[in-house]
Amino acid sequence: MELRDPKTPEDGDTEEDTATTLQRFVELTATRVTPVRSLRIPYRLIRKLGSGSYGRVLLARSRRGGPLVALKLLRRDSVLRTTFLREFCVGRCVSSHPGLLQTLAGPLQTSRYFAFTQEYAPCGDLSGMLQERGLPELLLKRVIAQLAEALDFLHGRGLVHADVKPDNVLVFDPLCSRVALGDLGLTRPEGSPTPAPPGPLPSAPPELCLLLPPDTLPLRPALDSWGLGVLLFCAATACFPWDVALAPDPEFEAFAGWVTTRPQPPRPPPPWDQFAPPALVLLQGLLDLNPETRSPPLAVLDFLGEDWGLGGNKEGPGGLRILSSEDGEEEEGGSSLEEWTDEEDSKSDGRKGTDEGTP
Repeated sequence: MELRDPKTPEDGDTEEDTATTLQRFVELTATRVTPVRSLRIPYRLIRKLGSGSYGRVLLARSRRGGPLVALKLLRRDSVLRTTFLREFCVGRCVSSHPGLLQTLAGPLQTSRYFAFTQEYAPCGDLSGMLQERGLPELLLKRVIAQLAEALDFLHGRGLVHADVKPDNVLVFDPLCSRVALGDLGLTRPEGSPTPAPPGPLPSAPPELCLLLPPDTLPLRPALDSWGLGVLLFCAATACFPWDVALAPDPEFEAFAGWVTTRPQPPRPPPPWDQFAPPALVLLQGLLDLNPETRSPPLAVLDFLGEDWGLGGNKEGPGGLRILSSEDGEEEEGGSSLEEWTDEEDSKSDGRKGTDEGTP
């Protein structure tokens, strides 16, 4: 089942919007979630890759063999079943695109968790590459081009990612020959009601930051364009351009003042002055304060042949640890995953022999 743009149905198909198609897929999948007593029955659990309020992501391998996978767990006491099913179904529908993290078949549930598997990205997420410096210009262009095409693929199927940020970009090799956008937990059909972010979020556009509960805005692709522009800045500089896209944030006020002044000053304010004119034109389009005139993600492709002025980012990425197919092949000890407490998680993470390095 594929989500398609309702404006361009295939020949012979009855027109159906994305939301309706997705709901049918969710209802079909709900009957195919496999209950298991413990996730240690179908999988060897190797180590924790990440965690959050939703649950955790573990590195795992099927008991039947095969490649390493990322096993995503969502706590049943904090995530609705329909939310889990929607994220899984969206992932399955868009997995054909290399710029989107592949979601694998076979959703599961235990007494405490919903779970599904995704392909494993050996180099972790993009934020791990940006701890000390921005990416070299060549790698930056590779990353942004792949993400732009992934977002265009989503938008062409009536979906908006709504959470474009470095933490959600998975890296498969040190040269960024392939990166993929992951975490589809907030992905919704275009037009879905969207509230303001729960707190200051650097990647959120001003039209969302200005909302006051219980007001909402219809979800539009322009939200992802803004996120891509912020991510481009982050990947180039290893920092966010602002804390929140609202006054009185001084960094945002300086940017907004520059882009709205007519005639525009010849020199942008710091730190924007480190970018060459073509990169500034691209950034101004993606970060247009007016969502109606904001550039689409594919605008990136028009600027790849230009100099972005980032010649100072000479060094390649360092310190990236790639886990081989045989590395770390030791299960978490102790009781089954469902019985772990947060304290036991912490002890397990630090136990010698479980991890090779800090995840």
